[in-house]
Amino acid sequence: MSNKKVLTRNNKTTDELQRNVAKEYKGVTFNYTEVYYLDYEVDEETGMINKNKTVEHYTKDQVDRNMKALKTAYMVAKGSIAPTEIIEFRAKHKIPASALSIILGFSKNTISNIENDGITSLSSGRFIKVCLSNTEILSQYVKSCSSLDIPKKKEIMESLNAN
Repeated sequence: MSNKKVLTRNNKTTDELQRNVAKEYKGVTFNYTEVYYLDYEVDEETGMINKNKTVEHYTKDQVDRNMKALKTAYMVAKGSIAPTEIIEFRAKHKIPASALSIILGFSKNTISNIENDGITSLSSGRFIKVCLSNTEILSQYVKSCSSLDIPKKKEIMESLNAN
C-alpha cells in the first residue's frame, strides 16, 4: 500500500498513518487496519484550534476505507473469505476474476469488486470460501458452466487438478 499524503490545517502535507484495531461486536472479536492522520486538536464547541496538541483525524476517503475494512474483518471473522484469499487463489490457479465470477454464478465483475471493496454479503463470502477451499466443488461448477468455452474450461480444470 502506498503511503498517501493528507493536507493539514496549516496547509502542510503529512503522511497517512495506520494502526491495528481490535473490535468486538455481537460476541465476535476481529482485527482490522485503520487509517488516519494527525492534525491539531479542535474544540468542537468553540472551534478554537489547539496548536500544542495533535489528535487523530479522518478524511472522508479514510472513513469510507475504514468502514470497508471493518465490515470485511467482521465478515471474515464470521466465516467469510478474505479478499486476499481470493486474490491468492486466482494467482495460484491463473484464473481471471471475470471467469471465476461466471463460474460461481455471479455477474462478470463481482469477484474484482470483492477483491477491491470487500465482501458484500456473508452468504456470498461463505459460498466463495467453500468453493475455493474445495477444488472438487469448484470443478463441478466449472464443468456445469455454460458461459465458458471448452478450451477455457479445460485450462481451468488442469490448473485446479495440478495443485
